[in-house]
Order: sequence, then structure tokens, then C-alpha cells
Amino acid sequence: MMRLFVSADADEGALEGKTIAIAGYGNQGRPQALNLRDSGCRVIIGAREGRAGWKRAAADRFEVLPIGEAARRADICMMLLPDEIQGDVFRDEIRGALRDRAALCFAHGFSVAFGEIDDRDHDVILVAPKGQGGRLREAFVSGEGLPCLVGVANDATGRSLALALALAGALGCLRAGAYETSFREEAVSDLFGEQAVLCGGVPALMKQAFDLLVRRGYGPEVAYFECVHELKIIVDLLAERGFAGMRDVTSGTAAYGSLAFGERIIGEETRALMERLFERIESGEFARLWLEEKRSGAAGFRRLRDAERNLLVETTGATIRGRSRVGA
Repeated sequence: MMRLFVSADADEGALEGKTIAIAGYGNQGRPQALNLRDSGCRVIIGAREGRAGWKRAAADRFEVLPIGEAARRADICMMLLPDEIQGDVFRDEIRGALRDRAALCFAHGFSVAFGEIDDRDHDVILVAPKGQGGRLREAFVSGEGLPCLVGVANDATGRSLALALALAGALGCLRAGAYETSFREEAVSDLFGEQAVLCGGVPALMKQAFDLLVRRGYGPEVAYFECVHELKIIVDLLAERGFAGMRDVTSGTAAYGSLAFGERIIGEETRALMERLFERIESGEFARLWLEEKRSGAAGFRRLRDAERNLLVETTGATIRGRSRVGA
């Protein structure tokens, strides 16, 4: 069983008098900065002058500085930039600016797990909320919290875990609990979950099911409702009740059909492909390919995204969502 930490495990004084620099003011940077400030922490923002993140942080009444200057003033530098640029920004702007006893904190293990960042001189900690930044902020404001994962890659001061727990508490995550892990476990499992299920496998399954219905003569709107639109209902039930509980509140027809026949879609070929996907991630091959793609201009990535935007399932969904919003 993974070790679980709750609010009582945090040292409330661990962040006292410390300056926290947020490097990056995007999907995670802004919600984390707001939560930390609302928890009484001293927060500054490191961003690119003139860019959207800089302007938004200034509008939110933060002190905004170039990334290197923010790192120079930080006791804790939170690396909330996109994975694919963290290594370059760390080498060019942050590494030489950090104070001797400063700490580096990550919300995703990618850069450390796959060797983009290797710092043996500072505390290197992981505080990874399990959810999008917007949801992290919503939960905090409502008095709730998202669970998170915490870990230590380098313990230069002997206080790194205490620091990670204090940050998790200030973000609101200890209200739901923090589970101890490693950078590698978090990174590999996160990438695998995204690719095999959340952002890869499930959308691919929905697209294939939609295409089959349309190919067999069923209307694209009907296909969209049945194969895409209603997924949120099932996901919400899964989150609340688990698999068996979800089936308990669906029809007997749906429960029987899905258990007796639907799950057979996942066969030996799919399991073999899933194993290969996992091996590509665990070996570091995926990280290498992704970093090479971005550094070469990401033309292949853009082609993949553009192709998806032009699918019939996308254009049908956009029409249905637009009508739903206006009540037509």
C-alpha cells in the first residue's frame, strides 16, 4: 500500500518566510499560484515579458519577473512550464540562479524521470495534483481539495519531504490526501494512463464506434450522442461508485450487454499493443520522440491535430454542442 499523508502530517511552519517562485503561469501555474497565495504564502511569478502569462499574472496582482530573476529570489522554484521546455529553461535560466538551499518542485515527473533535469545540489520534490489546474482551484475555493502524489528525487537539506507536504497542504491537496511515490512511477504511470486510456485509447474507441455506426447508415448525430456525448454520464458514475456501482444504476440491458460482450473488444491484439505502448514509455523512447518532435518544429504533431479537427465526429459534435449551449 502507498503511504498516505493527510493535513495533520504537514508542518505548517515549513513555508514560513519562504518565497515561492512559480515558473510558468498557465494551466497549472495560475491555479497553484492563487491557491498558495490564498494559503498565506509569498508568491512571485516567473514568465516571459509581454506574453499572455506575464499579462495575466500582473492582472492577478502578482509580482512578475523574468524566469531567471524569479528563480534567483526563490526559496522554492515550482517548475510549472510545459514538459518539453523545462530542460532548456532550467539549463539556460534557472540552474545558475538558484540559491544554495533552494528547492525545485515539479507537478509532473517527466523532466526528472527521463533525465532532462538532474540537480544534485538542491531539494528536488514532486507535488502532483491529480486533476487539471482549473479543477484544483475550484476544489480549493469550495473548501475541498484534489488528491495528489508527493515524492523526493534529491534530499539536499534533509527536509524535502516536509517541504513537499507543506506545499501539498497549501494547495489544498492534503484535504483529500497525498500518496507517496517516485518521480519515475508518477511519470510513467501518468503517460501510460493518458495514452492508453484517458486521451488516447478512449477517444480512439469513441471515434471507431462513431465511424462504424455512420458507415452502417445511422445518422451522425445519433452516433455522436451514443458513442461520445453520453460518456460523461458513465465517467461521473465511475468516479462516484466504481465499475460495479456504475452498472448497478444503468439498465439491466446495458449492464448485461457490456459485461457479456462489450468487454470482449479488448482482445489479445489490444493487450499486446498496450504492452508495447507501456514499454515505449518506460524505456524513455516516448520522451525522446516527443522532445525531438518539439525541438524540430512539431510539424508532425500539427498534422495529427489538424487531421483530428476535420473528422466528421468533430464537426458533428461541434454542431450539437453549439445547439445545446444556445438551447436550440
